[in-house]
Amino acid sequence: MTPPPLTQLGRFGGRAGLALAAVGLLAIALGINGAAGQLTVLAQVPYLISGGLLGLALVVLGAAMLVVQGAREDRALLESKLDLLAEAFLEGQGRRAEADAPRDLSGLVVAGTASYHVPGCRLVDGREATGYLTPAEAQARSLKACRVCQPDTAAVDVTVR
Repeated sequence: MTPPPLTQLGRFGGRAGLALAAVGLLAIALGINGAAGQLTVLAQVPYLISGGLLGLALVVLGAAMLVVQGAREDRALLESKLDLLAEAFLEGQGRRAEADAPRDLSGLVVAGTASYHVPGCRLVDGREATGYLTPAEAQARSLKACRVCQPDTAAVDVTVR
């Protein structure tokens, strides 16, 4: 898979880093060349300071820009992979929930964490991980009847279509 396209600013960072490193190396070379043309050490110092320190600063700045550009590209690739993984996971969850749901819900209740509900109860509506039980199975698991939908008194016949 190819990495996702970067913004213009992102591409500029890598190119500018290379250019700064090249200019830094050129400044170092010019500083050394200028110092080599002088006979005394005192005459060489300005060339070495201006060319050497400026060149070194430009090379370090250019290298830092290249490292940041690499990190940006890696992050963009990782984000695209994570998006694909999240899509696949959510798609798989949806299929599993559809496969687990019985077609005829009459006489069944929805198991919550501490209570059980009728299939249309607003407290469990929209939950992805739901299990269907008979009221006897729910009571055997020590689940309490929901106070909102009151599944023991409700006579609801719900069929999924």
